Amino acid sequence: MILNCRYRAFPHPAPLRAATLPTPGEGNRSLRELLVWLSILFAAVLLAPPIDAKTFRLGTTVLPEARGNPYKTTATTPYIFFTALFDPLVVIDNEGAMHPGLATSWEPVNPTTWHFHLRPGVTFSNGEPFNAEAVKVTLDFLISDAAIAQSVARDVEFISGARVIDDLTVEITTRAPEIFLPRYLAGINIVAPRHFTELGLDGFALDPIGTGPFKVDDWGPERALLSAFTDSWRAPKVDALEVLALPEATARLQALQTRRVDVATNINIDHIPALEADGFMISPRNPTRVMIIAFDTVSENSPFRDVRVRQAVNYAVNRQAIVDGLLGGLTKPASGPAAPGEVGYDPDLKPYPYDPDRARALLAEAGYADGFSFVKEGPTGQLAADAAVAQQVAADLARVGINMEVRNVTLGQIIKYMTVGGWKGLAISTDFSTAPSLDAMRSFNRHTCSWPAKWFCDPEIQGLIDEARATFDAERRTELTRQIVRRYHDVASSLFLYPAVSVEGVNPRVRNWAPWNDNFRYDILDVDEN
Repeated sequence: MILNCRYRAFPHPAPLRAATLPTPGEGNRSLRELLVWLSILFAAVLLAPPIDAKTFRLGTTVLPEARGNPYKTTATTPYIFFTALFDPLVVIDNEGAMHPGLATSWEPVNPTTWHFHLRPGVTFSNGEPFNAEAVKVTLDFLISDAAIAQSVARDVEFISGARVIDDLTVEITTRAPEIFLPRYLAGINIVAPRHFTELGLDGFALDPIGTGPFKVDDWGPERALLSAFTDSWRAPKVDALEVLALPEATARLQALQTRRVDVATNINIDHIPALEADGFMISPRNPTRVMIIAFDTVSENSPFRDVRVRQAVNYAVNRQAIVDGLLGGLTKPASGPAAPGEVGYDPDLKPYPYDPDRARALLAEAGYADGFSFVKEGPTGQLAADAAVAQQVAADLARVGINMEVRNVTLGQIIKYMTVGGWKGLAISTDFSTAPSLDAMRSFNRHTCSWPAKWFCDPEIQGLIDEARATFDAERRTELTRQIVRRYHDVASSLFLYPAVSVEGVNPRVRNWAPWNDNFRYDILDVDEN
């Protein structure tokens, strides 16, 4: 359900000063803001769906760069969009509990073999039936060489095959025991098998077909229009879904306040008081990732090869001040690579305290008494206050003699760096992301020795990961994951910042707004007539 007041997981400081929007005639409006404002008004007039359609409108930062390819990336923004089109076998709620998706039940036959029983009567939006063959086609692709460049495929590298037992039963085998296999299938969207096979991945991306509540009618660089798939097993309550790409936070705010969109993603924290005063509702998303600055610890001349330097950076940054001053107290400093509620989170593990004197001493021990300089690359506008956070981190590091140059790059470029390498600097803004499995082990794949374009490698951590992967005991697996989390903390693999803050502004005409993690539940939401 929609939140009628601001939810806070942690104590909140005094209210932040509300941002006000100047009128077009005021002299303090920048030309850029004016152009954004005019573009929103222009879109409202020329691009709006037919007035007789019951339409839900979403303003987000960007449309998926790979269009309708559901396997290119595991980043949050595409998944926000894809839950309107596709379904996985398993769905996970905000507390980490698993729920039936396209599978109604599942059980292990032995440590490397599982049976999944599928939902009957489900069809894809092109009329193809959903069955065990659809699951097999999807998994066969993801474990094939053709999927080597797809980030989602890396989440299921442990799967060895899928076999059709009957129309509504599929057998999935793994290369080694994986007690949390069902959790990982929550991230695998099932595609229409005949359509996917005929078009191939690139063709499918231009004409995506799933079992979800909507189907694509029109897709441009800044706007996608979808219509209701009324025969979906999750048939929506609205007739159409319009998604607008609005990279600037100010543009998303204006679109919400002018009722151009019903929900605006990733609103700025300092916009919350003004929105609440105007009757809009605030909906924080469940954190499923820890925001970090990842260090290049493998390049020969990188200062971050030294654990003392990495620890110094963690001591040097006042994360509590960042959380209170820039993030409205909506989160808390991270103690390591796992957020509360995730498998492997250790509530007894404490964040690095703010101690610039300790940071300077460690830098001196490591031979950097005079500090050093490096470039940090990252996107902005993806999460609340991310640009301001980067600048505050740079300011804190400067106080201990470290010069961090902040260089803005696109989210797509960061994804490329993480997939194939090629960093231009020695650090990038990224995360330890567990969505949708909420298993901390998921994020370790990208931050360890086994990653093809690795930037961090600790043999002890790799050994613990290998041991955890081999056990089929859930309690033992969870305890080993906690040990890994503690090790990442101790060796300061990254600058651990905070569990991610993602806040949506919601028009009061929206009903049943209740995301699970990064999945927007488009089938249950409704809107009152304009």
